[in-house]
Amino acid sequence: MQSTALLRTLHFLRELWFDLLALLWPTSCVGCGYQDRDLCSSCACVVREVPEVHPEHLSAGPPYYVAGAYEGVVRDTLIAFKHDSAYGFVKPLGSRLGRVLRAACREAGADPPLLVTVPSRPARVRSRGYRHVDALVRVAVRRERLPLDLVNVLRVLRGRTGQVGLDAESRERNARRVAVRKRATKLAGREVILVDDIVTTGATTRAACEVLEAAGMRVIAVVALCHAVRKDSSQKTQVEE
Repeated sequence: MQSTALLRTLHFLRELWFDLLALLWPTSCVGCGYQDRDLCSSCACVVREVPEVHPEHLSAGPPYYVAGAYEGVVRDTLIAFKHDSAYGFVKPLGSRLGRVLRAACREAGADPPLLVTVPSRPARVRSRGYRHVDALVRVAVRRERLPLDLVNVLRVLRGRTGQVGLDAESRERNARRVAVRKRATKLAGREVILVDDIVTTGATTRAACEVLEAAGMRVIAVVALCHAVRKDSSQKTQVEE
């Protein structure tokens, strides 16, 4: 009873704080347009909500664990976080990722796996101001209290461009412009969960898995927030840059 009353009080104070902020910086919900909230409570619940997650095999290799479709308020929130520097959305999106990450841990052996994120191009990181997938992973691990370490071992090679708009052949060629850092040799033999935001054709994660495996690591699962469908295909696709 006391805990319920405390939660109600905290919710009231939180909403009051947002009301006060809205007087200074008018805004609207990125999902439904509700006034005075960047992300209203109802839309935040939709972003955090994850259906029961089952492994999918989109291609040869490790199973994919994906939280749902790249559509609706989840898509709107991710776009704002990824392209409009709406860093405040890291918490609901990170919570969504955490539930999928926990499910993927079922693939692990006795030792906790390492977490490796698919890297963005340096120019995109500079313009954004943060590594968006790394930020989501940190929230996910903290919220779910997972004993997992994030290691930054992948890097983008010069000449890599965005995947959006490329045909299948160009996607495959572009996706292969990724490599492991020299220090990754110390991680040979370790199990890895590869993490990205959006699953599209499979080109990017396949390329990342190949270079990680070549460096001696074993990718046991791929985790993503969403799966997208290309406009020119009815098939699920893989990670969108």
